[in-house]
Amino acid sequence: MTEYQSERLTADHITNFFDCGEPTMDTWLDDHALRDQELGISATHVWVDQGGEMVIGYFTLTPTRVSETEGAPLWKRLKPKQFWASEVYGILIAKIALDQSLRGAGRSVDLFGDAIYLAIEAMRTIGGVYVVIDPMDNRPRLRSLYEGYGFETVEGTDRMYMRVDDFCDGGVPI
Repeated sequence: MTEYQSERLTADHITNFFDCGEPTMDTWLDDHALRDQELGISATHVWVDQGGEMVIGYFTLTPTRVSETEGAPLWKRLKPKQFWASEVYGILIAKIALDQSLRGAGRSVDLFGDAIYLAIEAMRTIGGVYVVIDPMDNRPRLRSLYEGYGFETVEGTDRMYMRVDDFCDGGVPI
């Protein structure tokens, strides 16, 4: 259990001091996260410092889908048995980052666990069968971490996926 709880990003959160060591992730949080959320494109959830305002970690979730015609090999893996529709839906963990001040001590795994938990809860509410994540380029340790939790690589891409049933029915618990 972590001492931090994720909460939905609001205009009251301070994002401009966030530093995960990857400038594009820092800038996206400060310049785009809230606007994209207000437009309904995605939902960003944050961890805040003890004062309750300064963002020290975040993840962004957005809906995604795979159709039978667009992704035949992946479609075959994701399609539930006796599924009649030509598309399956899931949640993409579009962004996930932890401030450098919290590196070590397993905090990144805790943040990842919060993202997975919220993605699964969303799918239990609205439907969906898989979680997708795009590890950043040249980050073999991240890819290895995700593989350890049951994610598999989508052939020919950097994208990784996990069927929620596989995770809930025997995947590695976070």
